[in-house]
Amino acid sequence: MRTVGAAIAISTALLLVAQLATASLHVGLERDQQLAKDRNDWTEIGKASDDSTHKLVFALKQRNLAELQGKLLSVSSPSSTQYGEFLSVEEIDELIRPSQATLQTVHNWLSSAGVADDNVCSLTRGKEFLECDVTVKQASDLLSVEFYKYKQDDVTVIRAAGHYSVPVHVEQHIDFVGGVHRLPRHSSKITNTTQYRVARAHGLGAVEPKTIRELYGIGSTVGAGAEDTNIQAVAQFLNQHYHAADLTHFMEKYAADFTHMSKVAKEIGPDSGHAGIEASLDIEYIMSVGANIPTWFWSTAGEHEGQEPFLLWIEAVANTSTIPNVISVSYGDDEDTLSASYMKRISVEFQKLGLRGVSILFASGDDGAGCHKQIFRPNFPASSPYITAVGGTLQESEGKEYGVSFSSGGFSNVFGTASYQSSDVHEYLAKAEKLPEERFFNKSGRGYPDVSALATDFIVINNLFPVPASGTSCASPTFASVVSLVNDQLINKHQKSPLGFLNPFLYSTGFNGLTDIMNGCNEGCNGKGFCAAPGWDPVTGLGTPQFEKLLEEALKAKSI
Repeated sequence: MRTVGAAIAISTALLLVAQLATASLHVGLERDQQLAKDRNDWTEIGKASDDSTHKLVFALKQRNLAELQGKLLSVSSPSSTQYGEFLSVEEIDELIRPSQATLQTVHNWLSSAGVADDNVCSLTRGKEFLECDVTVKQASDLLSVEFYKYKQDDVTVIRAAGHYSVPVHVEQHIDFVGGVHRLPRHSSKITNTTQYRVARAHGLGAVEPKTIRELYGIGSTVGAGAEDTNIQAVAQFLNQHYHAADLTHFMEKYAADFTHMSKVAKEIGPDSGHAGIEASLDIEYIMSVGANIPTWFWSTAGEHEGQEPFLLWIEAVANTSTIPNVISVSYGDDEDTLSASYMKRISVEFQKLGLRGVSILFASGDDGAGCHKQIFRPNFPASSPYITAVGGTLQESEGKEYGVSFSSGGFSNVFGTASYQSSDVHEYLAKAEKLPEERFFNKSGRGYPDVSALATDFIVINNLFPVPASGTSCASPTFASVVSLVNDQLINKHQKSPLGFLNPFLYSTGFNGLTDIMNGCNEGCNGKGFCAAPGWDPVTGLGTPQFEKLLEEALKAKSI
């Protein structure tokens, strides 16, 4: 008969054997993610050296995600008794912070490769992301994949040559690993040629702040200039920056008739010294349409070999305790080039922003419905149910708007139709004329864009010269600035909370503060995409803003 001590020793030994066996088993993550080597716009230039430094970002699994979603919809829906009762960042962290088991398991795994030292790894405030500077050799050993260098123009990145895997006991604690696959890309392109000629062909002059203020009923309305209550921001990537002299010149020339600010209230991130048209456009129009509202310029360089710029920005936002009420972003990629786990996790970060009372708006993209392998090609993050996607319109000579052909919109292949938009989407699918064949799109997917705004022939001051620009990158800061003005009235005049996550409000009652755009089609496979229609549609969403009416609807919602 064995003694008790012997039995314990045998059990411990068996447990160690089991752990070692488990550690040797690996499971693949992000198997649906497009590989760098399969991108024809990047060129492989050789294997990365083992001693090269590389940045990995571990997206640690968070808890209570169903509760997070429920709370977001409660504080964002006018019909809820909790409407506008946003949570603090500390309360959100407490709700969904990764478990201690997750933190310990990942720490032990990294330690086994000599990685988990505090000098090379750091957690975000909420412990949702763990960022580590490792050698390529360590990255290869951890993820069982080789890394190569890829080049596009003057940008070089290090990425995996194949799909990666992690030990099976680690897989349940990680959503994805950043710095392995995704490549930098701007899918919302600034165009100063084709769309400019289209606008001119319709007899239109250039769009400037005065044009927008007249069209959307803003007039001379400006913000209170109170930085402690209302802030707006634009986010930029890949060394996009602006020149202060351009902003000053733009404001002197196009904003002289109303009170405004000519300086950015706060800059976050590096200044490349290069004035990009997109950055100039964003900051000039959000500060002139959303005039006299303190504005942040949030920059992420993203040209270091190991960096993934959009993910680094998401990390930075998660790590910032006080953030603007409205953020406009012109950045995206095709859904089919990204893994579902990545998009779903990024959408969790969007939910956290909404629960904090932030309205985050994304340009919907400039590829119409898109087309790849003879099906439409949705764009992310525009397809996320937890942001407000902004499509584009063109103004006719008599002042009316219609959907412009490049305005990206359609239906997600990853996210289902959002509950707040289900009746609108179903009505469009049931009644729309000229609807594309069902084989081209997922009729049960999240429909986007949600709203729209002018997107052609904007005049931008760049390097002290006026240049025309078109794209939904024009539309996003335009709509965002209108939201900022509404927030300013809510907060500073009526002592109400800001709008926060916009979509439940917009689809329930806020649409009464918009102009329904019922004409215009976007491009798709064989040249044909979707067409605008009464109500919501995948070209212009619910429509373009009318400031006074939108404010009226917001005040009604806040008084329920």
